[in-house]
Amino acid sequence: MKRAHSMLIYSRGEEIRGAVPELTTMIGLAAGVLTTSCWAPQIVRSYRTRSTGDISWAYVGALGAGVVLWLSYGTITGDVALIAANIATVLALGSLIFLKGRYDRQHAANPPGRIGAVLLDMDGTLVDSDAAVERAWREWAREFDVDHATIEPVMHGSPSDTTIRLVAPAMTTTEVEVAARRQLELQYDDVGDIVLARGGRQLLQRLAATGLPWAVVTSADCRLARARLDAAGVRPPVLVTVDDVSAGKPDPEGFLLAARRLGVPIDRCLVVEDSAPGAEAGRRAGAVVAGLRGLPADVPVDDLAEVAALLPAA
Repeated sequence: MKRAHSMLIYSRGEEIRGAVPELTTMIGLAAGVLTTSCWAPQIVRSYRTRSTGDISWAYVGALGAGVVLWLSYGTITGDVALIAANIATVLALGSLIFLKGRYDRQHAANPPGRIGAVLLDMDGTLVDSDAAVERAWREWAREFDVDHATIEPVMHGSPSDTTIRLVAPAMTTTEVEVAARRQLELQYDDVGDIVLARGGRQLLQRLAATGLPWAVVTSADCRLARARLDAAGVRPPVLVTVDDVSAGKPDPEGFLLAARRLGVPIDRCLVVEDSAPGAEAGRRAGAVVAGLRGLPADVPVDDLAEVAALLPAA
């Protein structure tokens, strides 16, 4: 009887010891899921506000160290569920670190108190006119027997005559003028699908609320600029077109003229661009440049809502 009783105790002990790791795994898994879910609202809030100023790097570092220790423990013990849970936490923390690094760099490069005016490119920046621009160049290429593939990489950002000289260098000055007029004619009435670019409404609302001076500086002529801005429902306080300058982008003349008209020093202006010629013009003028669509610039931004987040609060 004693022998049987001892075996029974041993058997129950094995059951208890076998259940403890399972319980530890469930607790670790629950802790990882809860930690990850706690960070989800912060990640969403940081993305929406384009700011992580309420989180210090010291806090992120301490939390990261704790997560790495938990992950190491799970690896040493071979606890797959614990490892998976902490990997999920690492991914959430990594997303937050990425956002914090991005938005901290944006604000450091252009702190809100430093911005005295905003100078916006039009096509592809303030208004979404890419489809219209591409239709016009495609038809122009067909009419003038130019390979559209040579136009595609340079069709955005520069005045029509500058682009034509690049893709058709054999044209005379008179031929370039005729070809440039035709290219613009193809665009004047093609405004049916022109709309504000993503984040444009938030940016215009922020500009109106703060009273911050702003202007549109475009490589389009006045007629085309007015047509597209009217189609998008935008009336800028100052509009500088290719008609106002002796040289278009990448020459800085347009941005310098806009800054003078606004009465703001160019080094306190934030230029917002989506093309390499425009970004070059902004840098040569002496402004801080925000670049859309992955354009290399002082301040990389995904859309105009991120530009709005850089501006002083109302």
